[in-house]
Amino acid sequence: MDFRVRVVMERHDRKDAGTVRDEIERFDAARARTLRAYFNVEQEDARLYHIVLNTERLSVDACVNAICKLAEGPRFRDTFKSRSALANKLLEAKISSALVEHISVAMAPLGLSVSVADGKVTLAGTTCSGSLRARAEKIAHASAGMMQIDNRIVSVPTPRQRVLSAGATPEALIEIEGSERDRERRSEGRARSARPPQFP
Repeated sequence: MDFRVRVVMERHDRKDAGTVRDEIERFDAARARTLRAYFNVEQEDARLYHIVLNTERLSVDACVNAICKLAEGPRFRDTFKSRSALANKLLEAKISSALVEHISVAMAPLGLSVSVADGKVTLAGTTCSGSLRARAEKIAHASAGMMQIDNRIVSVPTPRQRVLSAGATPEALIEIEGSERDRERRSEGRARSARPPQFP
């Protein structure tokens, strides 16, 4: 960490080492949360990496040469399968980010899941909003283009909707609306704490 702090201070002409260290730690934490949320991996898992280089001990040129030499090996050459898997993951992340940006937590308190495979995007989740299915599909199409969308989002009526369909007194509706507002506030609070922050 000390080396990273020195490098950032030199490159950006910064003077406060403590502030730089805090910024690096926040960036690392945000990156770890994003990898966990979108790819279900831990960035410290050594099994994710083919090579780890310490730029405190190796020059940039030495690191570049080591990576290029490794990449030239036959086991690292691109295949159709690897390119397709990477493209699917990138599209999943792009659609998931768009859904988070354009759909409120109140509409889908448990969140929506996105998976891409075999030329098809699958959306899944539960909502009490009748308009969410169409809205989520439109958002997914904006990123996926002409790719097929398998929309498995399920609409479940709220207690208020069920009571209305059965015929309810004004007092019962007021009580139900108060409970729904409390539940939405709790859901918003949980989502804010769980949602990974955006960063460059």
